[in-house]
Amino acid sequence: MLKEKIITHTHQEDQLESVLVIPNGSGRFPAVLLIHEYTGLNKVTLDHARRLANAGYVVLAADFYGTSNRPKNIKEAQTAHKVFRSNRMLMRSRAKHCLEMLIRQPETDSTQLTALGFSFGGGAVLELARICDLKQVISIYGYLDTTHPASSGQIKAKIFAVHVENDPVVPENHAQMFIKEMNDAKADWSIKCLKNAKHGFMNSNDSAFDKILAEKTWNMILKNLGQSL
Repeated sequence: MLKEKIITHTHQEDQLESVLVIPNGSGRFPAVLLIHEYTGLNKVTLDHARRLANAGYVVLAADFYGTSNRPKNIKEAQTAHKVFRSNRMLMRSRAKHCLEMLIRQPETDSTQLTALGFSFGGGAVLELARICDLKQVISIYGYLDTTHPASSGQIKAKIFAVHVENDPVVPENHAQMFIKEMNDAKADWSIKCLKNAKHGFMNSNDSAFDKILAEKTWNMILKNLGQSL
């Protein structure tokens, strides 16, 4: 049976309440930092975390916005996420702080760290890959642009990105920028470009939700996680 506990932490005066989801069993587990979509830490994110925990990973579902800034609607979510999207150094700092909280947990095997994010979270984990040493980073329809591209040899993690073609949130010129950045950085990376898909297809609360494609993508996520062990 999975165990869950709230991890209270503070970053730059924001009080955060992330959720640690722990697999059944004892000892240290390979760990995943999970960062939510722009709508914030919610049931969809926690369901993702539980799925990963059932596969044997300890997961920190990060509260990126904080307890006083939880969006109640789409308009509030748009405002909340722009604080970080427009300030990538702040996004990096917050993501790194959340990773450090995961590393501190006694259930975490700090030699087996992955960061996974969806949309907003996908952009955040890619920013984290540019500054931190992880085993792997997985971005699902995440932001592919950055204000601070990685230099050669800077990215240590294996990168796997899923990109929706003709995505209005992540335009094709951002995908081309990302491809050039990864090649210039000599990163170990791959990208899966999906046709006939929409941004948000893995979010069961989104009108773009595609159950069949979501399951196929989960298989890709779990396969890549397994390869990183």
